Parts: sequence; structure tokens; C-alpha cells
Amino acid sequence: MIFLRSILLLLSLWPALAGAQELLFSSDSMLRLKMQGDLDVCIQDRGEERSYHPVEVIWYHNQDSTSIPMEIRVRGNFRRRKSTCLFPPLHIKMKKDTVVGTVFEGQKKLKLVTHCRGKNQAFEQKLFLEYLAYRSYNLLTEESFRVRLVEITYVHTGKDPYTEVHHGFLIEDDEDMAERIGGRLLEGGNIHPLQVDPVAGNRMALFEYMIGNTDWSIPAMHNVKLVLREPGTPPLVVPYDFDWSGLVDAPYAEPNPMLGIASVRERLYRGFCRPEESWEPVWEVFLAKKEEMLALYETSPYLTKAEKQQAMRYLREFYDIIETPGRRKFNIEERCRTNE
Repeated sequence: MIFLRSILLLLSLWPALAGAQELLFSSDSMLRLKMQGDLDVCIQDRGEERSYHPVEVIWYHNQDSTSIPMEIRVRGNFRRRKSTCLFPPLHIKMKKDTVVGTVFEGQKKLKLVTHCRGKNQAFEQKLFLEYLAYRSYNLLTEESFRVRLVEITYVHTGKDPYTEVHHGFLIEDDEDMAERIGGRLLEGGNIHPLQVDPVAGNRMALFEYMIGNTDWSIPAMHNVKLVLREPGTPPLVVPYDFDWSGLVDAPYAEPNPMLGIASVRERLYRGFCRPEESWEPVWEVFLAKKEEMLALYETSPYLTKAEKQQAMRYLREFYDIIETPGRRKFNIEERCRTNE
């Protein structure tokens, strides 16, 4: 009886014991929110010195709703430009004591990837594809950023009030990700790619090749985070920002002219040459996850039939390469880099 009571007590305390961060990213269901405030003031604040702006976020759950005060700020580089996105990506900041008992419990900061350009189905599909790129990397490793889809009703309360409804997705905070996988963020840069954990480095480079992304650099800390688990050990590398990949194929994405490829859809392996033994666990996990990877796109309720077919065709081309020894050697093993 005492044992049973102890088990029941542990179960009742489980959300607190497990860490409230799990609440937000423990589900793949669409999260419904309303964000209201003078959003236009924030959206226009795109300079190098940007401020946080107050908003009210309403979380809809079951038949109830909960109002939470938060602050938002424009973030990003290319997508921060007005010429790229009319509605830029955002940073969201909240206080721990205001989110207790909500889906955001335990959270302090989050990134929000937004719709970019109005009710444009093409841009909306690109958003879903980038979300699925994050989910694809989640399939391969826990050393990845978790994401959650959201449907947000934006209520602009400024001089000319209006309301719009769009999709987006939330990205796990950098520091929370590092803590979850048992490490801390490594700041700075100027780290040679061969100095990172070899398995993590190969896995990331092969994933970027799979989705056709060349927009990353370890020395420049561009679209990657480094996580140090133990002093004196090679850091782990964790990628993010996949909108310039061939899989997403955003309308504004263009390859670097120095790479010699005509389109972001054209794959180019950008990983570094490493010992053969560091490759075996990488080939193994990619091949083992093939059917699950394809099913992630095939069963997505958010992609159109055309986008599903194009995404799956692109992924099958990758698997044809790594499943064929000659093609794998020519496209990947012999294309590895020896210097940055």
C-alpha cells in the first residue's frame, strides 16, 4: 500500500519532476494561440538595435483559454529585411511566474518562425516544409532543436486595427536545447569543423546534403550551435534555419555563386573528410530511418499533394545516392572538404 501511494504521488508530481519544458514540445499537435498588441510597431522595429514590445498571448486549450503577458522582438538576418518578409520572424520572451500551469511552463525565451508574406499558400507550404526539416533531424538524433506548430490569430491594436490568422512554428531555446542534451552552449567561433565531434559533424553534414542546404558554416557559427558536454571533449554541432535548403526551396533562396551550383535544389556535399569509422554509425541511422523519414512527409496533413510528391521525390533521390556504393562515393565521400 505504501509503495502504491508512492507511485501515485510520483505520477501526480510528474510534470514538475520531468521538467516543464516537456509540456510545450511533448506533442506534435497544432497549438492554437492569439497574439494581440500594437504588433505593427514591433514589425517595423527591424534595425540593428531592436527593442522588445509588450503583447498579450492567449492560449486556447480544450474549451478554455489562458491569457499570458509576453514580449516580442524582430529577429533574424535575411528574413528580417522588408524586401524578404513583410512579417518577420520573432523572439518571444516571458516570465516564469506568469506561465506556471500553462503549456509554456518552464519557458523563458522562444523563437517563432512566421508566415513571412500574408495569405500566400506558397509561403505557407515553405513554412511547413521547414518545420518538417526540423522534425526530420529530430528523427535522427536528440541532439537537435525541437519544434511545435502553431496557428496564431494576430490582433493588431494600433492606429488601424485588424486581425489576421497564420501558421508558424516555435523553436526550442538554444540554452534549453543544450541543457536537455547534457551540455552548455559554446560561444565564440573560429572552430575548425574537424574539431567538433566526428559523428555529430558527419551526421549534420549529411543531413544538410539530404535537404540540399549549403547555407551553414561551423567556423563562422552560421546556422549552427556548438554544445560542449565535457571539458576537453569535442563539441557537438546542432544545425538550424533550413529555409535556404533545396527541400524547402523558398522563393528568395539562391546558392552562393562561389559554390558553382545553379539552384538550391542542386545538392553539394559541404562536409569535411573524416576517418571511415566515424561514418558507420551515420550511414546506419540514416538508412534505418528511411521509411520513417518518408512517412513524415507522406502523412503530413499540412502539405499539399504536389508538395508531398516533390519532397518525397527529393528525399528518395538522396536515399538512392547513399544506398548505391558508387554514387555515394562519387557524390559524398570523394567530395569531402580538406580545408575551410
